[in-house]
Amino acid sequence: MNDARLRHAVAGKTILLTGTSCGVTDAAARHLTRAGARVLVATHPGHRPAGEVSVYRADPATPAAMRVLAQRLLDEHDRLDIVIHTAGTPPRRASCRNFEHTINTHYLGPTTLIRGLLPALRTGGSAHLINVSPAHLRLPLPARWGGHRASKAAFDTWFRGLALKARDRGVTTTSVYTGLVGADPITLICDAITRRPRQIAPWWLKSTSPIGH
Repeated sequence: MNDARLRHAVAGKTILLTGTSCGVTDAAARHLTRAGARVLVATHPGHRPAGEVSVYRADPATPAAMRVLAQRLLDEHDRLDIVIHTAGTPPRRASCRNFEHTINTHYLGPTTLIRGLLPALRTGGSAHLINVSPAHLRLPLPARWGGHRASKAAFDTWFRGLALKARDRGVTTTSVYTGLVGADPITLICDAITRRPRQIAPWWLKSTSPIGH
């Protein structure tokens, strides 16, 4: 990780962190704040981020709440330079209960939020969208995790498709797949910010041409 390059890339910029992976979100917020960015964190009501960040709480499983949150962010910030969505990890326990809640949390909620934020991203003309997902979501998993995996895979597919439209509007996108051997998620995120590649992934994901890339 090149701290000087990161400071050059984010100093004075407004960065929004969203998603359900609280550990990655908190670590990224600390690192980006130290690099001189103004960090906003959109998180669920039970999460208490630490550090000098502006916190926006809303239930990601409620698309209507995500629409309200998007409008609030637009009202308070006429421009967003970088939006980083962290999709988290597999559940510790397999469960088929409340599939609607799962699909809302990992797919409908975040897509609603990001679509609502596009006007603020387009304003800058050089904004960057980053989606951080576990690489295993594109591998076969036990059926008992099917609903959880499907909801995150749906967002991943939607995000990669968004790249086609976003590129024409001056917004770059990067899909980051964590789980690389010896790779720290924060290092991967910082690499995505400074280099702006279309994808950071293991070799076995790079062997096929991803949607929108």
